[in-house]
Amino acid sequence: MRRYGFLKHSLVDYPGEVCSVVFIPDCNFHCAYCHNKNLPASVRSNGVSLRDIVNYLKDAGQRFTTGVCITGGEPTLHPETLSYLVSLFKEMNLKVKLDTNGSNPDQIRSLSDRIDYFAMDLKTVPSRYVELVNACDTISNTIEKSIHLLLNMPVHRYEFRTTLSWQYVDEDVIGTLGKYMHPDTYWYLQRCRLENVKMNAKDVVAEYEKIFRCYQIAKRYTQHACLRE
Repeated sequence: MRRYGFLKHSLVDYPGEVCSVVFIPDCNFHCAYCHNKNLPASVRSNGVSLRDIVNYLKDAGQRFTTGVCITGGEPTLHPETLSYLVSLFKEMNLKVKLDTNGSNPDQIRSLSDRIDYFAMDLKTVPSRYVELVNACDTISNTIEKSIHLLLNMPVHRYEFRTTLSWQYVDEDVIGTLGKYMHPDTYWYLQRCRLENVKMNAKDVVAEYEKIFRCYQIAKRYTQHACLRE
């Protein structure tokens, strides 16, 4: 029986909705700064069944839950499971958001009429993905396909997110990524938090100055560039 990570309620994972979060373990990327890298082990030891999730949502959906965020890992690695979850949650009259790294544009395309909201990570410029995730040489074209699939949707149905990991992101990278954006695309820049890394006050100030410069650049390309902590 497949088990999942499950967060009963969240006010930050689905813009405008009170949602539950379902985590599907396994990812084809191995980012050093990933905050869910222990997800597979956690799900093995503490995961919940789909029956438990459904039972909770049947009750919470009648009272306050309006949506479900399906995240990972990378959910599109399990297309049959993902498709089933989407259908199940939609039958419960819940809105569905999908978090993805953009590595499977065919899944984005096939689910585009059923998913209400997409959130795609832009980890660096597409040409550097092979460096970041040890992926095949075609990953650059794959990421660009996913970017353009979302850009062809109404702007209220998607967002891009960039974690400001300075090994892979700088002001030039933000400028290059900005050229993909429509003027009203929602693009969130978020601080990279590394475990066991302590910063003194001077380093923290320098960090936020770099973040603000990246934000100023992003605002040149879209009015909906935002900072997330």
